[in-house]
Amino acid sequence: ECKNSKQCAPAKHHFDDCVDRVTNATDAHGENCVEEFFHLAHCATACAAPKVWSALK
Repeated sequence: ECKNSKQCAPAKHHFDDCVDRVTNATDAHGENCVEEFFHLAHCATACAAPKVWSALK
C-alpha cells in the first residue's frame, strides 16, 4: 500500500527504472539497485509507521 502511494512514487519510479536497467544489461557493470531499494524502503516505512502506531494505541 505505502510503496505505491503518491508519497513514495518518486522512489518507486527510480527503483523500477534501476531494476529494468540492471535486468536488461548485456554486460555486468557491477550495478545493483541497493541504494534505490533502501530509499523506497525508507519511504514505505515512514508511510506505514503512523498507521502501525495508531493501531497499537
